[in-house]
Amino acid sequence: MTLLRIIRPEEVSRAIKPAVRDEVLRLAAQIVERVRMDGLSAVRAYAEEFDAYAPDDPITLDRRAMRLAYDALDPGDRDALERAAQRIERFAQAQRDAIQPLTMDVPGGQSGHTIEPIDSAGCYAPAGRYPLPSSVLMTAITARVAGCKRVVVASPGAHPVTLAAAHIAGADEFLCVGGAHAIASMAYGFEGFARCDVIVGPGNAWVTAAKQLVSGVVGIDMLAGPSELLILADETADVSTLAADLLAQAEHDTEAVPMLLT
Repeated sequence: MTLLRIIRPEEVSRAIKPAVRDEVLRLAAQIVERVRMDGLSAVRAYAEEFDAYAPDDPITLDRRAMRLAYDALDPGDRDALERAAQRIERFAQAQRDAIQPLTMDVPGGQSGHTIEPIDSAGCYAPAGRYPLPSSVLMTAITARVAGCKRVVVASPGAHPVTLAAAHIAGADEFLCVGGAHAIASMAYGFEGFARCDVIVGPGNAWVTAAKQLVSGVVGIDMLAGPSELLILADETADVSTLAADLLAQAEHDTEAVPMLLT
């Protein structure tokens, strides 16, 4: 079975694609606006339509639910998450330590800058095809290290491993929905759920479209399109490492483009 398609250089498209297609942006705008106007009722309706959400399921979960998921997690999975979390936290702390306040004398006075964390960070973690707890760790831990007072994780389905990762990362709340309605929820809030100041994390086209639409209402990290990766390798490369790197990007999205050039 051939997993990689062999192509010639002239077959590679040089077209620059927008982060979000116009049609997706148009439909996402309808979702975002309905959540902004109707709040919780709209979030529940979209959760039932897109997230396999049952009417009796909770929309948000607290720290206790995250802790229970962590306690019930397979010990091997728990250890893997803990190791990853420690590495992410060390790096995030090193980044934070590298950013320092500055004050200097200038003619007529002083100039400078201060470093202040935002109050509330919303961290999105995809889980449409399978959960990505790594996204929880890389966003929520960074927010905690930065000093955010409130850290929210949003992910559809509330998968146990995602909840456990949120516990490890020190999240305060878990929003059990995904897609454009999750982004709108974090941007505008709804009954019983306060809005966030910034929204970060990867997602599909609907998530990216919603982030584009709410940018300015809240801060966002970036508009991330489908993953692209180009590996240059020769006969000395380790095949297992190449495969792992390619698969790590391919799993992000069916439109991801991991490439190996030999």
